Amino acid sequence: MEESLRTVVAGMIGGALMGLLFLAHISILLVNHPPSALLKRATVSNVSRLITISAFVTFVGWNVLAILMSFAAQGILEMSSLGVTFAPSVDYLFILAFLTLLIGIPSFVMFRDRKIHVFAELLVFLGVFGFLIPNLVVAVHNL
Repeated sequence: MEESLRTVVAGMIGGALMGLLFLAHISILLVNHPPSALLKRATVSNVSRLITISAFVTFVGWNVLAILMSFAAQGILEMSSLGVTFAPSVDYLFILAFLTLLIGIPSFVMFRDRKIHVFAELLVFLGVFGFLIPNLVVAVHNL
Protein backbone atom coordinates (compact mmCIF):
# COMPACT_ATOMS: atom_id res chain seq x y z
CA MET A 1 0.00 0.00 0.00
CA GLU A 2 2.75 2.42 0.96
CA GLU A 3 4.67 1.67 -2.24
CA SER A 4 1.71 2.50 -4.48
CA LEU A 5 1.07 5.70 -2.52
CA ARG A 6 4.67 6.72 -3.15
CA THR A 7 4.16 6.06 -6.85
CA VAL A 8 1.04 8.25 -6.85
CA VAL A 9 2.94 11.05 -5.11
CA ALA A 10 5.76 10.80 -7.66
CA GLY A 11 3.20 11.05 -10.46
CA MET A 12 1.40 13.96 -8.84
CA ILE A 13 4.63 15.92 -8.50
CA GLY A 14 5.37 15.46 -12.19
CA GLY A 15 1.76 16.10 -13.20
CA ALA A 16 1.53 19.26 -11.11
CA LEU A 17 4.74 20.58 -12.64
CA MET A 18 3.57 19.79 -16.17
CA GLY A 19 0.13 21.25 -15.49
CA LEU A 20 1.52 24.48 -14.07
CA LEU A 21 4.03 24.95 -16.88
CA PHE A 22 1.40 24.15 -19.51
CA LEU A 23 -1.18 26.52 -18.02
CA ALA A 24 1.38 29.31 -17.64
CA HIS A 25 2.50 28.93 -21.23
CA ILE A 26 -1.04 28.77 -22.62
CA SER A 27 -2.10 31.74 -20.49
CA ILE A 28 0.72 33.92 -21.75
CA LEU A 29 0.03 32.80 -25.30
CA LEU A 30 -3.70 33.56 -25.04
CA VAL A 31 -3.08 36.99 -23.55
CA ASN A 32 -0.48 38.01 -26.14
CA HIS A 33 -2.09 36.42 -29.21
CA PRO A 34 -5.70 35.40 -28.50
CA PRO A 35 -7.50 33.46 -31.22
CA SER A 36 -10.18 35.40 -33.08
CA ALA A 37 -12.94 32.98 -31.96
CA LEU A 38 -12.10 33.71 -28.31
CA LEU A 39 -12.06 37.45 -28.94
CA LYS A 40 -15.50 37.32 -30.56
CA ARG A 41 -16.91 35.26 -27.71
CA ALA A 42 -15.38 37.53 -25.06
CA THR A 43 -17.31 40.51 -26.36
CA VAL A 44 -20.61 38.60 -26.30
CA SER A 45 -20.35 36.60 -23.08
CA ASN A 46 -18.26 36.03 -20.02
CA VAL A 47 -15.36 33.71 -20.84
CA SER A 48 -14.12 33.40 -17.28
CA ARG A 49 -16.18 30.25 -16.66
CA LEU A 50 -14.72 28.63 -19.79
CA ILE A 51 -11.20 29.56 -18.76
CA THR A 52 -11.67 28.28 -15.20
CA ILE A 53 -13.14 24.95 -16.31
CA SER A 54 -10.47 24.52 -18.99
CA ALA A 55 -7.68 25.23 -16.51
CA PHE A 56 -9.11 22.75 -13.99
CA VAL A 57 -9.62 19.99 -16.55
CA THR A 58 -6.17 20.54 -18.02
CA PHE A 59 -4.46 20.46 -14.62
CA VAL A 60 -6.32 17.32 -13.52
CA GLY A 61 -5.67 15.69 -16.90
CA TRP A 62 -1.93 16.18 -16.65
CA ASN A 63 -1.96 14.78 -13.11
CA VAL A 64 -3.92 11.68 -14.13
CA LEU A 65 -1.59 11.04 -17.07
CA ALA A 66 1.46 11.53 -14.85
CA ILE A 67 0.14 9.10 -12.23
CA LEU A 68 -0.50 6.50 -14.93
CA MET A 69 3.00 7.02 -16.32
CA SER A 70 4.54 6.71 -12.86
CA PHE A 71 2.84 3.33 -12.43
CA ALA A 72 4.07 2.35 -15.91
CA ALA A 73 7.59 3.40 -14.97
CA GLN A 74 7.39 1.46 -11.71
CA GLY A 75 6.06 -1.67 -13.42
CA ILE A 76 8.65 -1.56 -16.18
CA LEU A 77 11.39 -0.87 -13.65
CA GLU A 78 10.41 -3.95 -11.64
CA MET A 79 10.27 -6.16 -14.75
CA SER A 80 13.50 -4.97 -16.34
CA SER A 81 16.91 -4.46 -14.86
CA LEU A 82 18.25 -2.93 -18.07
CA GLY A 83 17.81 0.80 -18.08
CA VAL A 84 19.36 3.96 -19.39
CA THR A 85 20.41 6.73 -17.09
CA PHE A 86 17.32 8.89 -17.53
CA ALA A 87 14.52 6.32 -17.98
CA PRO A 88 13.72 2.97 -16.38
CA SER A 89 13.95 1.07 -19.67
CA VAL A 90 13.76 1.20 -23.40
CA ASP A 91 10.13 0.00 -23.16
CA TYR A 92 9.25 3.11 -21.18
CA LEU A 93 10.92 5.26 -23.83
CA PHE A 94 8.79 3.59 -26.54
CA ILE A 95 5.64 4.32 -24.52
CA LEU A 96 6.80 7.91 -24.09
CA ALA A 97 7.55 8.26 -27.81
CA PHE A 98 4.07 6.93 -28.65
CA LEU A 99 2.43 9.38 -26.24
CA THR A 100 4.49 12.23 -27.66
CA LEU A 101 3.27 11.39 -31.16
CA LEU A 102 -0.28 10.95 -29.88
CA ILE A 103 -0.17 14.44 -28.36
CA GLY A 104 2.08 16.10 -30.93
CA ILE A 105 0.47 15.21 -34.25
CA PRO A 106 -3.01 16.58 -33.46
CA SER A 107 -1.44 19.59 -31.73
CA PHE A 108 0.65 20.48 -34.77
CA VAL A 109 -2.42 20.14 -36.99
CA MET A 110 -4.70 22.21 -34.72
CA PHE A 111 -2.14 24.92 -33.95
CA ARG A 112 -0.43 25.33 -37.34
CA ASP A 113 0.34 28.97 -36.69
CA ARG A 114 1.96 28.27 -33.30
CA LYS A 115 4.26 25.35 -34.07
CA ILE A 116 7.14 26.71 -32.00
CA HIS A 117 4.90 26.77 -28.92
CA VAL A 118 3.71 23.21 -29.53
CA PHE A 119 7.32 22.13 -29.97
CA ALA A 120 8.30 23.86 -26.70
CA GLU A 121 5.46 22.13 -24.82
CA LEU A 122 6.47 18.76 -26.27
CA LEU A 123 10.03 19.33 -25.05
CA VAL A 124 8.69 20.11 -21.57
CA PHE A 125 6.53 16.97 -21.79
CA LEU A 126 9.56 14.86 -22.70
CA GLY A 127 11.56 16.35 -19.85
CA VAL A 128 8.90 15.87 -17.20
CA PHE A 129 7.57 12.50 -18.33
CA GLY A 130 10.83 11.09 -19.70
CA PHE A 131 13.25 12.25 -17.05
CA LEU A 132 11.54 13.58 -13.94
CA ILE A 133 8.79 11.01 -13.35
CA PRO A 134 10.94 7.87 -13.77
CA ASN A 135 13.63 9.31 -11.55
CA LEU A 136 11.06 10.35 -8.94
CA VAL A 137 9.66 6.82 -8.95
CA VAL A 138 13.15 5.42 -8.39
CA ALA A 139 13.86 8.02 -5.69
CA VAL A 140 10.66 7.49 -3.69
CA HIS A 141 11.09 3.72 -3.76
CA ASN A 142 14.63 4.01 -2.46
CA LEU A 143 13.50 5.89 0.66
